[in-house]
Amino acid sequence: NQTARKVNSGQWSSGDRVQVVAALMAIGDELRRLRLAVREQGARDDS
Repeated sequence: NQTARKVNSGQWSSGDRVQVVAALMAIGDELRRLRLAVREQGARDDS
C-alpha cells in the first residue's frame, strides 16, 4: 500500500512508476511459479 500511495502521489516520474510496476509484475510471476511448484511437490508427496 505504501508503494501504491507513493506511485499515485505524483512524487515519482513516469519512468519510476513503470519500473515499479514491472518489478511488482515480476514478483507476482515468481510467486505464481513458486505456488505451482509447491502444489506439484505436495501432489508427489501424496502419491
